[in-house]
Amino acid sequence: MLESIHIENIALIKKLDVSFSGGFSAFTGETGAGKSIIVDSIGVICGERFSKELIRSGEASATVEGVFSGLSEESVRRLGELGLEPDEDGFLVVSRTISADGKSQSRINYRHVPTSLLREISAFLINIHGQHDNQNLLKKEKHLDILDSFAECEPLLAKYSEIYDAYRAKKKEYDGILTDDAEKARTIEMLKFQIEEISSLNLKAGEEEALTAEKKKLSNIEKISENALLAYGALFENNLSATENIDKALSCLNALSKITDGCDEYIDRLEKARSEVYDVAEYIRDMASDADEDPSAKLDRIEQRLFDIYKLKRKYGPTLEDVLSYLEKAKERLSSLEFSDIRLKELEKELKVLDSELEKAAAELTDARTKGAERLRAEIEKELRFLEMSKVKFLADIKEKEYAPDGRDDVEFMVKTNEGMPFSPLAKTASGGELSRIMLAIKSVIAKKDGVETLIFDEVDTGISGKTSRSIGIKLLTTSRYSQVMCVTHSAQIASLADDHFLVSKKTDGGETVTLVRKLGDEERVDETARIISGINITEASRKTAKELIEDAKNY
Repeated sequence: MLESIHIENIALIKKLDVSFSGGFSAFTGETGAGKSIIVDSIGVICGERFSKELIRSGEASATVEGVFSGLSEESVRRLGELGLEPDEDGFLVVSRTISADGKSQSRINYRHVPTSLLREISAFLINIHGQHDNQNLLKKEKHLDILDSFAECEPLLAKYSEIYDAYRAKKKEYDGILTDDAEKARTIEMLKFQIEEISSLNLKAGEEEALTAEKKKLSNIEKISENALLAYGALFENNLSATENIDKALSCLNALSKITDGCDEYIDRLEKARSEVYDVAEYIRDMASDADEDPSAKLDRIEQRLFDIYKLKRKYGPTLEDVLSYLEKAKERLSSLEFSDIRLKELEKELKVLDSELEKAAAELTDARTKGAERLRAEIEKELRFLEMSKVKFLADIKEKEYAPDGRDDVEFMVKTNEGMPFSPLAKTASGGELSRIMLAIKSVIAKKDGVETLIFDEVDTGISGKTSRSIGIKLLTTSRYSQVMCVTHSAQIASLADDHFLVSKKTDGGETVTLVRKLGDEERVDETARIISGINITEASRKTAKELIEDAKNY
């Protein structure tokens, strides 16, 4: 659940800390006090878009931090799949800071993460249900995913998708081979020419770098030879060569070792040095001997070879490795075309098997969705009856479509609000008040399957009468038995059912207006509920009604 929220510098909120318990929490307050700002702030740590214009005037940045605790095993498992986990005390701290220049920094347990990761974890930690969310659920393209989640079709969909991908790959190969004879002949001739053009050079990986290095060496061959000969002479040939001097020094040290101690170590070191000097001298002699061949002729051959490689790179790839890769692919393509008749027959057999498997997998998926759609209909209509909408009927309409990555089922949620009327798409049928209740019914059913930790409803009672509001409140209360529920409401019937009642208000101090939130005690709660009932002036009658509503909540 969401244990606490810390908000800084968002709209009228300067600095705000609110702690929550489980169960059902209601937020009330006068219009404009900042109730929806709190919901929007929670949306910030869910990775939702946030306008920098909402940063409090005069401040450089805004910050929201939420602390989650008591996470379910399923939520911990999902976090683990994303490489995350609660700390040793079971807390998960999610924060996001947005600066005035529009930049955003997100953290989970104080570790920097991309904002997209906040959106991923919010899918099972927090669901915010407001006007925007309702509009999102009305989109037909979302309905198949909702049905699949409810009907637990994920394993069947994964099986189908694997077969579908295999079928598409084989079909693509089949269609590629199945070209007309003239085009096939032209392609074969072109591939043969390309293969011959590249193969004739007998290229080797890394050859270009080696040739470039050799070219650089040959361009400086005179300087190399001159310096190599001088170095060789100094080491090996001159009257005072290094090797002769080392030999003399060794002779002297050997003589000294016979008459004094401590020379053996230095004799060993000098012998090693002599060996190194001999090796260097031989290397330099070989370097000098390279100049014996005509460097101009060798340089011309290297220049021509590099030019030939350059021409191939212009046609087949920016690097020599790309050219060699193109050669292998061209050989494979040529082989495929030359043996296309044989391969076509093989592919026809494979496609026939895959087509049968695909049809079977799609049928299993359709059957699971059909059964799931019936269960979804029954559960949603049960919720609708509770919400005083017994005449409203729900249908997850499934129609057949062409094979696609998600199956061959086209799904759309339909409703009819009156007897004798046909089913119509949800977005085209429901009025504002009806839509709120239908969405609540759908979400309450889906939430049981999703196992979302926290559900937040923003003004779900808009356009709804008192009796129906009570039914909605009871539904929110019963939903809070398996998920933490928060609700921003203007309804006394809903607020009186909450386990915790928070009052959102504004305060002006020193020319500065800020939003405040505090949890109400028993008497304060009666007064606030009475205010909602009667308006500006709280009467004894409204207080009595408020007490009755709050007391009645204990029956649910």
